[in-house]
Order: sequence, then structure tokens, then C-alpha cells
Amino acid sequence: MLSTLIKSFSRSTPSLAGAQYRAYSRQMPMMYPILLSSTWIVAYVHTDIAPLWLTVAIPSLFTAACVLRMLHWLKAYETIPSPEEAAKAFRATMLLAPIIASSFTVWSFLLFSYGTPYTKSYLAFYMANTVVVCIFCLMHVREAALIVTLIVNGAFIGFFAWAGQPTFLAMALNTALVSIGMLVVLSINYDDFARRIAAEADASAKQTEQARLMRMIDDMPVAVMTADPIDFKITYLNDASRKLLRRIEHLLPIDAEAMIGASIDIFHLVPDRQRRLLSDPTRLPHRIRINLGNEVLDLNASAIHADDGNYLGPMLTWAIVTSEVEAEKKIRYLAHHDALTGLANRVTLNDALLKLTSDALTPGALLLIDLDGFKVINDTLGHKFGDELLVAVAKRLSELCESHSAVIARQGGDEFAIVLTNVSTSQCDTITSDILTRLSEPFVLERKRVAQIGASIGVALFPKHATSAEEVMVRADMALYVAKTAGKGGVRYFTTEMQDEFVAANRLENELRIALSSGKGLSIFYQPIIDLRHRKVVSREALARWYHDELGWVSPATFIVAAERSDLILKLGHHVLHEACREAMSWDGGETVAVNISASQMGRSELLSVVRSALDQSGLPPERLELEITETALLRNEAASVAELEQIRALGVRISLDDFGTGYSSLAHLRLFPFDKIKIDGSFVRDALDRADCASIVAAVIDLGNRLGVATVAEGVETLAHFNLMQDLGCHQVQGYLLGRPSASPYDDILNPDLVTSS
Repeated sequence: MLSTLIKSFSRSTPSLAGAQYRAYSRQMPMMYPILLSSTWIVAYVHTDIAPLWLTVAIPSLFTAACVLRMLHWLKAYETIPSPEEAAKAFRATMLLAPIIASSFTVWSFLLFSYGTPYTKSYLAFYMANTVVVCIFCLMHVREAALIVTLIVNGAFIGFFAWAGQPTFLAMALNTALVSIGMLVVLSINYDDFARRIAAEADASAKQTEQARLMRMIDDMPVAVMTADPIDFKITYLNDASRKLLRRIEHLLPIDAEAMIGASIDIFHLVPDRQRRLLSDPTRLPHRIRINLGNEVLDLNASAIHADDGNYLGPMLTWAIVTSEVEAEKKIRYLAHHDALTGLANRVTLNDALLKLTSDALTPGALLLIDLDGFKVINDTLGHKFGDELLVAVAKRLSELCESHSAVIARQGGDEFAIVLTNVSTSQCDTITSDILTRLSEPFVLERKRVAQIGASIGVALFPKHATSAEEVMVRADMALYVAKTAGKGGVRYFTTEMQDEFVAANRLENELRIALSSGKGLSIFYQPIIDLRHRKVVSREALARWYHDELGWVSPATFIVAAERSDLILKLGHHVLHEACREAMSWDGGETVAVNISASQMGRSELLSVVRSALDQSGLPPERLELEITETALLRNEAASVAELEQIRALGVRISLDDFGTGYSSLAHLRLFPFDKIKIDGSFVRDALDRADCASIVAAVIDLGNRLGVATVAEGVETLAHFNLMQDLGCHQVQGYLLGRPSASPYDDILNPDLVTSS
């Protein structure tokens, strides 16, 4: 039983164990003097009738033991023990309690046999009184009090009941009843004590938790405040709130340090709505942004409830988000506007088209504008001047459309779009004419540089030409393509013929894709190039030809344009280069083969690997391969193209400048790269007999080639007069229908053998 009682104490909460220790450590020093004084009085009463070892020796031993325990408890009076120390002290008390109780009980029974009726009655009083004192002194250690009561009163009741004397029986019964009552009172008081300690511990824990929570909230980087839901006065601010309030103190009617107790209305111009929100927990949480002067505050209000569910009030977390709001505005602006020009971007353009096409009763138009000559300016003057020119173009377009209901957008690069709402065809004619006129006027850029450009415009009308946003865009793009290919600087409206042409072009593109995949119908024709001095074939130009089962021979101008519009030009160029190198290996005379390189193949960092592959697979020596590059191909990505050509030339491959004289800056390109050959465009050669200016240009180019040590080739030699003129001017090589047409034969079909010596 003793071990069970000790274990019950060990299961006590730390707070209850500590409270028990503090309570009985204050009462124990009082128990021992009372116990000793009563004991010595009993001993004195029995001095004449009992031996000294019972009246002096044993009480002296009791006194020594009690004094030691009393001193121990006096020393521990102000001690605050740990839970382990309290448990240890309790175990000691639980062990000593039965020993002390048994010792005093046995001593009393030993004295009982020596006494008179009076001393026996007093001895019974002593035992009952001792139990009462012990119970009250040990009441906070219920287990120890119970042990003492059971030992002393149990023995007392049993002894006196066994004596058989009526008075003793009555005393035993009375003592039993009193003991039961005292134990009940002891249990009730102990339970009340335990509940009070538990309540105090719970309150202390809650207070500690609340203090910890408040410290955490104070240390949070998020600004927090609370307010009374009745009078809306601020009841709490954490440190982050105080710091933010100091930042906006100049915008508030009171100082930041005086905020506690101030009304939360100081943050609102119209506080009634906010009061309704904050007073009603069912409307929380709620988030709102409010403007305070030039600052923007972001407030999140949530409801705080007590344990019983009662609404305590709102808690607001807030921040100054002025910079974030500005960033959001900028992001929204950039999401719908072109960063360079400030015009609408594709997203806004699509929205405008959707809005236009949503109402079939409102006529409108989409104008797609492509700048003519912009790329040359961008490449020659630099991207900075190109960007400046685009901004100037955007400004002129905005001015032109200022009086119209229009959305002006930059599609990307040098392409612009205008969505016009509620315009007639005649009004659209006027607007497009004004745009062409204004954009053709000179632009004065930074450092007083003057740029001269033009524009091509494609127009699709709604609902005349299309009924959906996608159709309007596609058909305006068709019209723009026709405007650009028709010679630029013009306006084209969409027509059904354009649609038919594009359908045919798409069909042709698909057929060409099939031909490139299968190799069926594609072949390489060769046109000889004659050396005028030796009158012999020194080179052959490889020309792609395509025969379609249904369409017959498809013009190179047709299918090469179709290839240029798609990625097929890369496949076609790869095919021609590999086939030309392979076939050139079978030529007995060691002639070079000239292969045209498309502008789409330049500047992509792929041409070098394609050339290497063609040479490796065919075994053709690099010096027997010539690549013919047009000036427009160099313009696409000049720096990258030149770097690529230098790597190819380092292999031993020859590089020719094709169609010389038709580009934008021919002489600049001759200085930019050391070409091996210059091919004079056939238009100059054909007109040289009738036009002195063309003859002068041809002569100048030949002379320039001689001075630079570069071979010159005259294209378009179609008559004997052309042949003789080129010979007289000192041209090195000629090419044209007079000497030989492109042929699939591995041998040259020389049309005028008397002009060419057989090799």
C-alpha cells in the first residue's frame, strides 16, 4: 500500500508537487513541537507509576529525532524545490510517517498498562489529539495523513475495543467516527487544494503562453495591431507596426507613439464601412487596400475569438505596399504595351480585334504596316538608331490616328498594326495614304542623322473581308505580303484572289516538302561559266530544278520563293550542296562547281558544318567548290555571316559575291570581306549595249576587280555583241544563254562551239 501511495504522488503534476512541498514544509516544523510537548506531558504524568526507560529514555529519543526533522524543515522553509526534489522529500515523509506513528503508538500502549483510570483516559486523549495534529499538519500530503490515521487510530480503536470496557468501547467508537469525519474533511480540502493549484498552474501556463505569444508577435516582421470591436480604439501594436507608423507619421493626425487608445478611423477617409466590417466577425477575414496620402496600405483583418467562442475583436496585419503597387502597375502596363515605343502590344491588339469583331454592325479595319528600308538603317547605323527610328515612327502613327478611334500596336521588329473602328473604305484610303506620305518623310535622329524609309501596308476590312479576329489578322497579313512583293511603298487590300494564291502557295509548299523528303522530281542543272582568255569551261553553276507529275516543270522563281517562306530553303540548300559536290567529283576537267547560298542559310552557325559534310561525303577538294553569296544575304546578320564565311574560306572554299550592283552598299561589302570572284548582275550586262550608264557600271566593276585582283564574271551574256563587249572590257569570265543553258547533262551543251575551245 505504501508503494502505491508513493507512486500516486509521483504521478502528480510538477505544479501540484511543488505546491504540496511548499505547504507542508511550512507546517511540519509546527507539528514536531506540538507532538513533543504532548509527549513530555504524558511522560510526566506517568513518572511515578512507570519505569524511567518509558518516561525519560524513549521520550528523549523521540525528542532527538523530532528536533532533527524540525531543523530539516526549518532549513527547507524558503526553498523552492524542483519536481525531483519535491518527490524525494515526499518519499522520505512517506517512509518516516509510518515509523513515527508506529513508534508513538507502541510507546503509548506500553504506558497504558501502568496507568490508573485517569492516566489511561488521558493517554487516550493524547493519542486522539496527536492524530488530529498530524492530520492537520499533513493535510497537504493526504497519503501521509492517511497512513498516520490508519496506524494510530486503527491501533487505538482496535486496542480499546478489545479491552471490552464500556467506556473504552465508547471512546473507540467515537474515535472511529471522528476519524472518518476528519478523513472526509481532509479529502475535500485536499481536492480543493489540488483543483486550486491546477487552476493556478493553468492560469500561469496561459499567462506564460500569452506572454510568449505576445513576444512572438512583437518580434514578427509583419505589422500587427488589434482594436476594440465596440469603440474601435487601437488596443495593441507590435514593434513592426510602430516602425511602419513612424514612416507614415506625417500623414496621420496623431503621433505614432500615441496610437494606443486612438481610433482606428484615422486610417480611413470614410470609416463607417470599415466599422461595420470590423464589428461583425461573420464578415471577416477581409482584405482591403487604402490610400493614405501618397502611400498605399494593405490591410488584412481577421477575427479573434475566445475559448468560449465569443468575439474578442479584429486583428489587423498590414503593410505599406506603395512600391509594390507601382511595380504591379508597371507590370500590367508592360503586359499590354510595347516597352520601346509605348504602343499597344500583341495582347492588346488581339483584345482590340476581338472587341471589333464582336459587333458585326460596326465596320472596322486592320492595317498591317511594314517599314521599307528599316533593316539597312538598323544594320548600318546600329540598333540604337534603329530603336530611335521606331520610336519616331510610333509617334507619327499616333499623331495621324489621333482623331480616329484607333488602337496602334507594334507587332514586333519593324511591323506595326492599327485597328480602326467605325471607318468606311474611303476613310481607310485617306488614312493609309497619309501614313505612306508621313512615313516617307525624312526622320532626323540623334546627332542630326537623317533616315529615309518607306512603308508597305496590308489592309483587311471587317466584316467585308473577315468576320473573326483570326481571319482579319490572317487576311491583312496576306495583303501586306502582296504589298511588299509588289515593289514596296504601296497599299494592298485583301482580295479573294490573294486567298486563292496563298492556298496554291501552301499546296506548292507541301508538295515541295514531299519532294525533298522523297527526292522525287528534284534534280540539279548546271550552266557553264567560260573563261574568256582560254575559251574553256572553268566552272559550272548548280541550279535546282523541280518536275512535278501534275504541274510539270515548276519555275525556280516559284518554288524557291515557296521554300524561302518556310524552313524548306534550308533543306533545299542542303540537298543542292551535297548533290553538286557529289556530281562534280565525276567531272574530268577538274572544273569548280558554284552553289548559290540563300539568305536564310546565313548567320545561323550551320553553314560551316553543312559545307564540311558535303565535302567529306563527296571527297571533293575544297578549292573546287564556290559559294555564291548575294549582298542581301549578308545584310540579314552581317557580323555573324562574315565570321561564318571566314571559317569556310579557311577550308579552301572559294567565295563569290553574286548579283553585284543590285545591293545596298556593294563597295562596303567588298571592303568587308575578300571575295574570290565578283559576278556582275545580268541586268547591267544586257542593258550595256543600249545604255551608257550600264556600260560604265560594268566597265567600272571590271576595272575594280582587276585592281583588287578579284576575278569578274559577267552574267546574262545572251548575244555575240554582249560577248565581244565583255571581252573588250577585260572581263575574266562570262555566263549566259549565248554559251550554254542550264542542263541536266553531265556534259556541257555548248550552244556556240566556235566561242569555246573543247577541253
